[in-house]
Amino acid sequence: MVPPSPLTWCALLVTATVIAVSALFLAWSYASLPGLLAVRFAADGQPNGWQYKTAARVLLPVLVQVALAVTLGGIGALLLSRPHGEQDASAPDVKAASVAAEAVVLLAAIWVAFQGYAAYALVTMWTLEYGALGPWYYRLQWIGGVVTAVVCVRAQRRLGRPEPRPFVAGHWRLGQLYKNADDPALFVPTRNGARWTLNFGRPVAAALLGATIAIGIVGPTIILVLTLR
Repeated sequence: MVPPSPLTWCALLVTATVIAVSALFLAWSYASLPGLLAVRFAADGQPNGWQYKTAARVLLPVLVQVALAVTLGGIGALLLSRPHGEQDASAPDVKAASVAAEAVVLLAAIWVAFQGYAAYALVTMWTLEYGALGPWYYRLQWIGGVVTAVVCVRAQRRLGRPEPRPFVAGHWRLGQLYKNADDPALFVPTRNGARWTLNFGRPVAAALLGATIAIGIVGPTIILVLTLR
């Protein structure tokens, strides 16, 4: 396994701490919340839609936090998986895996922290029954988007342009898909060295691809369902 970077460990600690604090805050606030929770508001800030208080509804931000942490943390773990990773610490693919995993875990920390604020905003909204989630909820969404972009750009620059490897025809499928079960690297240069690609000779590459597709499809679907309910 590729050793996680110090920043990766820090992001994991922040993620776990924010989830724990959010869960404790919502559990502590549960008894003081009204039996009917305001969930929709008119233009003047007055509630015009309610739902019954349930543990699942109140703890929804924590459930989202756990889902983010498990999903993105799992992707980070897959990125760091490498046979004999510690013995090959200087290999370019090891650095690439460390950088990619760090970026993914940082993204988890950013949006878990945002859901922590969402927990506070929801309790305030339900207690006051006025004003919906407040302006800072939407401002922090934009800030989270900007910080996400910064993390992605930083990771891209740190990955850099890889050195192309000697071409071996038997290791490439359809011209651009690299497959070599004997190569421990998960990240390998493309044929022209313009960017990084996955080694599909390792099963973890298919798992990463499947997880990415699932997030791209399932995530927006869940958001749409919650928005239209």
